[in-house]
Amino acid sequence: MLCKKDPTMPIHSNTFASRSCSTLVATFLALITLAGCNTTGQNRLDGPPTLTVYNAPPLILQTEAQKRDAGVNAIVGWHADLDDSEGEDATTIGVCNGTIQVTRLEKDTEHRMTLIELDWNGNTDSIVVGGSHPYPKKTIETDTPIVRGILGGTGKYHATRGQMISTRLPSGWYRHDIWLID
Repeated sequence: MLCKKDPTMPIHSNTFASRSCSTLVATFLALITLAGCNTTGQNRLDGPPTLTVYNAPPLILQTEAQKRDAGVNAIVGWHADLDDSEGEDATTIGVCNGTIQVTRLEKDTEHRMTLIELDWNGNTDSIVVGGSHPYPKKTIETDTPIVRGILGGTGKYHATRGQMISTRLPSGWYRHDIWLID
């Protein structure tokens, strides 16, 4: 017998052997339960994006002097229309708001903590995205696609998780490919 009780111990004793047996049984049941869990499908980030949105070239809320003198802890705000596609024929579906804070300077690089809110018009739906990434020093924008984590949201995006890849397009617009995890 795998979980044999020591016959020299009183009937209600809690010996190491009986505790080990309980632990073994509980672990076995937990593993059986977890074996049936779905580990594919909606929790994957390697398929096509859940949704794609665009923002027009952003309005940077920083003067030329502020750009020139920016250093660690410099905070820059910006906003842009949130659109369903790129270009003049795009339909505005909301507002894209953002802040950037320089957190570390290196030779030719600034590391920036960025927070972005995608806010849809006419409802309470929004997605909040953030992360820290290197940018070329003393420039606001980069041509390198940036991967950021989804921190949450509101409305139909309440408690959302996932990631967003923001890519600056040749037109100055940005495409945001978003993968949501259920």
